[in-house]
Amino acid sequence: MRILFNEIRKLFSVKIICLLLLVSFIVYQQFIMFEFKHFPNGRPLLDDFRATQKMLVDYGESMDSEEFKDFKGIKEQRISEATAYLKSQKEMVAAGIDTYEEFSNMDLENEKLAALHSKIIFEDYVDVFWEIQARDWIIDRYEHPERFNEHELTPKQNARMDELVKSGSTEAIFTDMVFDNYNVLIKYVANLIFLNIMIILMPLYIRDKRNHVQLLQYTSKTGRSLFSQKLLTGISAAMIVITAQLAFFFFMYRGNDTSMFFSLSINSIFNFFVSWFDLTFFQYIVLTVICVYLLGIALVLVGAWISSIAPNYMTSVGLHVPLAFLLFGSGTAYLIQNLTTIYLNPYLVPISFVIILVLSSLLFMWRYRSEKVKNI
Repeated sequence: MRILFNEIRKLFSVKIICLLLLVSFIVYQQFIMFEFKHFPNGRPLLDDFRATQKMLVDYGESMDSEEFKDFKGIKEQRISEATAYLKSQKEMVAAGIDTYEEFSNMDLENEKLAALHSKIIFEDYVDVFWEIQARDWIIDRYEHPERFNEHELTPKQNARMDELVKSGSTEAIFTDMVFDNYNVLIKYVANLIFLNIMIILMPLYIRDKRNHVQLLQYTSKTGRSLFSQKLLTGISAAMIVITAQLAFFFFMYRGNDTSMFFSLSINSIFNFFVSWFDLTFFQYIVLTVICVYLLGIALVLVGAWISSIAPNYMTSVGLHVPLAFLLFGSGTAYLIQNLTTIYLNPYLVPISFVIILVLSSLLFMWRYRSEKVKNI
């Protein structure tokens, strides 16, 4: 245990910690903070989000037919408010636009009318007009559930779509902007975690080789066992990094105020994502976290192998480049983002993880056996 603590302390040197903090700061500033600061990103997304939040407060997790009538009634009230606002604007009355119906049917090819329309929507940002648009979109989606199953799919996919519509799962008040925002964030956070793990693991074996410590270690049976001990060190260090990064991310994610959506089904008519499984948003988040940990373990095994065969840091960096492209591209796209999507085989993710973990384990075991009999 003392050896493990000493090795972990060596990995988390002051230089490495400073480098990890610098890389994390840059990634957060360039990619992640935007999704926190600008969520929802402008209008009408902001109005869609507000309308959905109000629906959750008024109707609970789903909206039945009676509640839908009430929702449409509120829209009519907003139309009356919009009409009253138009009547109070001299320019609009002079142009013959004094009802919301006339406003929504304005001829925007006319420069004068287009300017008046733009003033209300994009200059004055009158909230009631934006809210009506948001409610129109929600009403349209609710009144046409058949659009949930309008794509050209396989018989098995179509059967899953029909099952969701019949079960009423599609009526969950879960919006696509919440789901898309989380998917974008977890992608960048996962990439940052994998980059941190690569940085930490590079000196795992190279440092001892450069200092010729292995010549002394391999003269004893206990010394040769350090090779496997270092793998445990790498896994422990990776777990620390993953946990710390995810803890900080979810602390920041609280500011997006999406906790009210955690108990809702992600298979909603208001969300463009469809899952093979009946998952709530919270269960989906837990699933992505598990996948990050599993990919992190596989990365440790491959990274340890690279560190053990690379003669210097430059070679190690070169070997990590294709691994980084693989992870940051298809790795996060299929194994972190959009998990369980109906547009992919339902067994793709579990089979992929089994193959990745088995191959990475075999790769390290092959190296471990050669180190056990290595002649110094």
